[in-house]
This record gives sequence, C-alpha cells and structure tokens, in this order.
Amino acid sequence: MQLLEYFYDRNNEIDNYHPRKFNISNKEKIFIYGSPASGKTSLVLDYLMNYDSENVLYIDFQDPKFAFRDIMEEDVQGFINANNIDYLVLDHYEHEYFEVLPKLKQLIILSSSYYEYDEEIEKLELPLLDYEEFFSFQKRGTEKQIFNHFLRQGTLPALAIHSTPKEQLFLNFILSHFNESEQKLLGVLAHFNGATVTTFQLYTHAKERYKISKDLIYKQIKSFTEKGIITFIHDIENPKQKKLLFFDFALAKYLTLTQGFPKQFETMVALSLVKHQVPFKSFGINAYLTHFDQLILPTPFENEESFWKKAHNRFSTYKKQNIKKVYIITVGTHFEFRIENIVFEALPFYEWVVINDES
Repeated sequence: MQLLEYFYDRNNEIDNYHPRKFNISNKEKIFIYGSPASGKTSLVLDYLMNYDSENVLYIDFQDPKFAFRDIMEEDVQGFINANNIDYLVLDHYEHEYFEVLPKLKQLIILSSSYYEYDEEIEKLELPLLDYEEFFSFQKRGTEKQIFNHFLRQGTLPALAIHSTPKEQLFLNFILSHFNESEQKLLGVLAHFNGATVTTFQLYTHAKERYKISKDLIYKQIKSFTEKGIITFIHDIENPKQKKLLFFDFALAKYLTLTQGFPKQFETMVALSLVKHQVPFKSFGINAYLTHFDQLILPTPFENEESFWKKAHNRFSTYKKQNIKKVYIITVGTHFEFRIENIVFEALPFYEWVVINDES
C-alpha cells in the first residue's frame, strides 16, 4: 500500500498546458493510445484538474519505484474503496497487467500500443500535432512564418511551445523513450522515410551497421508500427509495394542526412492525410490517391507552365484511375486549370490542410 499512498499524495498539476482539439468524455472506461510523446499524459492530467485531488488516483507504471515494487489489482481496488476514489488513471500501462480492471466511476488507461479489450471501453487515439493544432499553439507570427516554424520543429507537442533548441529536445525524447537498440533502428527507419521498402530490406540495412538479430528487428518494427512510429502505405498500382512513413518529418531529418526538403515536404503532406484519417494509397513515387478520387501531389516549388505540360503527359494515367481532382501542394504558389473533366488546383500547404480538415 505504500506505493499507492505515494501516487495518491503525488502532485499531478501541470503548467503551461495548451489545450488540444481532443476531449475526454465522461464514459466509465476510456482507453487513450498514441505514439510516444503525443501528449496523452498531459491531456489526462489537465482533465483531472477538473476534480478534487482526493477523488483521483494517478498511477504511472514508468515510475522508477516500480523497479523494486509491484502492485496487484486487489490492492488497487481495496485502496479505491477505502479512500472513496472516483477517478483512476493507469499511465504507461502494459495490457493485461491486471487480470481484472478496477471498478469505479471512471477508469482511464494510457498506452503507446493499441489493444483490443474484451469489455466495453471507449477508445481515443491521440496523434502528434497536425498543422492546425501547431498553428493554434503559436502566440505570434504570420502564417508563412508559422509554416516555416512548423517545418523546422515538426509535430511533437513539446517542440511547439518550447524555445529550447529542437536538437536537444529531440535527443531528450529519443533517450527517454527508446533503448539503445531501438535508437539505432530509428536511424534506419528515418533513412528510409518516404521510400518503398520491405522489412527484410530494413533488416539488411541495419545488420550492415550494427549487431542485430532478424527476430529482434522484426519484433521492433512490429512494435513501432503498433505504436504509430512508422506507417506503411500500400501502392495503388503495385499492392505488394509499401512506402514507409516516419511519424515526424522533423525528427526524421534530425536522425539522418537523407531527408532533404522535398522528402520532408512530401512526408508532411502524407502525415496530414494520416492524422485527418483520410484513407489513401501511394500513387507512384511521390503522390497519394485518396478514397475521394483526389490525387495529392506534394511539389513545393511547382509553377503553372511546367505542371500544365506534366498534366497533359500524365492525363491518360489520371483518367484511368478515375481521378476527379488533382491537388498540387506547394509552399506558396496558386494556380488552377482544367483538362476535360479533371480539375488541377495548386495551393500552399497551409491552405490545403484547412480543406483537408473539412473533408
């Protein structure tokens, strides 16, 4: 019970929290999941400030005191009953750690890994920041200045509000969330960000650079996929081919020298589709086809004359895929034209994401 007393007495107040566009409901059981550093803990701690601390128990399973101690679900349930606790949070929870989940007014489970519970439980996926949220975090600056800041800082919530050099924050994030072997794998995955690649190719590339077993790297890649650190996008014309997307374009650039601006921009566009839950597939080298029959082309510095020629050359391919509209995503260029029944519209990323958010 000493460990539970420690968590019960701990001060869980947070400072400088910026509200996200996600809300926690009053359902009895809630499971919140998302990639590391997506802000799950901060979201919940802010939510708990609505209630009397005497009615709240927050347990963090990453607390170092768990290294030499353990708790059973019977102890937790007894402590809840004895102290009239209404709200329980299990943070960094390993699924099936408890055979029976505690019963009380509201239980909130936080994890980086998705899990399908047998009992009725509301699920909330918390992604990293999209551009709209990042924009709302900023206190000053023009839209162009904030967009450039977004390119530099990326989508980790901590980087949107801190003035500390991003390299130091990236390093702290990596060291605190991943072991040595996983840190090396992050570098490999960042190297292949935006590329068509197989798990075996990732393993081959990794083993040439550090000692790793095939079983371990396959296990780590599976875990990273489940946690949303990487996403594989199938190709519309070659279903067996998959493009790898790293979960943060700025972190990928920090980890490797292969991520130039065009690749970073392309990833930023693709991740926007992921975060807005728009179903899509890869279409060729650097384009994405959505279920709305819209083709998304990240081409940051495209001009109308150049693209008009490209559009005519590729028109038969677009028509074959029944594409209704082509969005040319740029840094700051606008233009629009039509070829037969297909509309081609170029607009800056920060304008396109607004349309994307409304879809």
